[in-house]
Amino acid sequence: IVMYKRSGRHHPNRISILWTVGCAIMSFVGAGFLGFAHTIPQVNIYTHGTLVTAMHGHLAFWGAYAMIVMAIMTYALPEMTGRKLWNSLTGQLAFWLSNIGMTAMTVAFGIAGVAQVYLERKMGLDFLLVQTELQVHFVGLLLAALVFLAGITLFIVEFIRYGLPSSEIHNMSDSEGVDHVSAQALPA
Repeated sequence: IVMYKRSGRHHPNRISILWTVGCAIMSFVGAGFLGFAHTIPQVNIYTHGTLVTAMHGHLAFWGAYAMIVMAIMTYALPEMTGRKLWNSLTGQLAFWLSNIGMTAMTVAFGIAGVAQVYLERKMGLDFLLVQTELQVHFVGLLLAALVFLAGITLFIVEFIRYGLPSSEIHNMSDSEGVDHVSAQALPA
């Protein structure tokens, strides 16, 4: 991010830059750091098949695959449709809510996974008993998933807006960041 700001270049599609930089960060943390940390043999002997694996898997897939698709979509759609809707509040909220939600889900999985490892592997408790002890963590996971879902829903709303006929674009408010001059030049 600092290198992008120092370069002096200005890319008008800020949302696609957010998704691209976010992809690099989240995939490094999810696939790189968490993947490496829990596959070390001295750790994996305890964490294999627990919620620690789910923690790594969710963030790795989100960062390495899903976010790059979002980046490509937010870059390509304005170019393909000619509608420059890239600086909307909806798009920015979609990015931040989905990433905050996924980060919170990762934290919830991590805490529940460490508790699961301790209760099952160290204390020797039964799997189903441990699951009842972990229920409080799943409440946090559900709340985080709802934040994530809100972000993805906003992304879908933004995605659908690109396909609206140009006459409907004129009716959007200026707070959404619509460039009415370029929208008026579009064929109906």
